[in-house]
Amino acid sequence: MNEQTLRYWKRTYSALAGRRGYGPCYTFSEVLVLLVTKRLVEQLGVDVSKLEPIAVALFEACKSSVLLLSGADHTVYVDVACMAIVPGNSSEKSAGGVRIELSLPDLARELRARILDSLGDDEAAQMSLALGPTAIGSPPKQKQA
Repeated sequence: MNEQTLRYWKRTYSALAGRRGYGPCYTFSEVLVLLVTKRLVEQLGVDVSKLEPIAVALFEACKSSVLLLSGADHTVYVDVACMAIVPGNSSEKSAGGVRIELSLPDLARELRARILDSLGDDEAAQMSLALGPTAIGSPPKQKQA
């Protein structure tokens, strides 16, 4: 995605709006939200400004990135009629009958693979830390004379 698109999306998503600087850093879950947005825009023609009502819920759904990568079923739906995020295990009926399924685990695995591919086979990308072993626990008791 180009910088102009990212700037526009940052205005739509208040959670990203405060990111400034030459190279702002994003969490995995925030990049996952951007990937979901990209799919909705490119594949379904959804206008990003229409996603504003579900932005907070979308960020919350993507925050459980560790669970998403574990393979646990974490499908969510965008209820188009009321513009709400509905969990996959919900028995709620859609007001308008139209829901968009978002398979977050599949998207999270795809994103993880893309990130790892971008690192390549460079040893520096997965550099080991030069830290010695550290004892964990309480300090040893000292003998009293």
